[in-house]
Amino acid sequence: MKRFHYVLFLVLMSGLLGSLNLYAANESNDYALFEKLFTDWTLAFNQKKLAQTCALFSKDLKADFQGAPIKSYDSICEGFKKVFRQKEKRYHYRFKINQVYRSGNLAAVRITWYFLEYKKGRLISKTQDEGLDVFLKDSNHQWKIVNYIAYPVV
Repeated sequence: MKRFHYVLFLVLMSGLLGSLNLYAANESNDYALFEKLFTDWTLAFNQKKLAQTCALFSKDLKADFQGAPIKSYDSICEGFKKVFRQKEKRYHYRFKINQVYRSGNLAAVRITWYFLEYKKGRLISKTQDEGLDVFLKDSNHQWKIVNYIAYPVV
């Protein structure tokens, strides 16, 4: 009987450890997935590629930045158009992912954004924003931001 308990214990522990390893692997894969999405988006924005910049956002987007009216997909992309038309200024984003939470077709990413603004080659402004981006996998199996909340770090 003792041997049965010992074998049962080993089976249960190996199952538990296997589950923990699977969870760690999924967590690592999730982080890599969203890091790639944000890297691609950042490159598109920094190169003023409007279609690719807007592509990360859902058409049903609701975006809330502290102190500003809630924005939609159309208003966000219109803002990108305006920024990309400017010839005297150059903008540069970079990011740091803090946490990724994912369950099925829904994910949330805590992220820090660093934004640099240049005029005639000189840095004139830099800001840091904290945010929470909520993603939904669409019918084409693409992750899209459906909601985000952000605020400036002062």
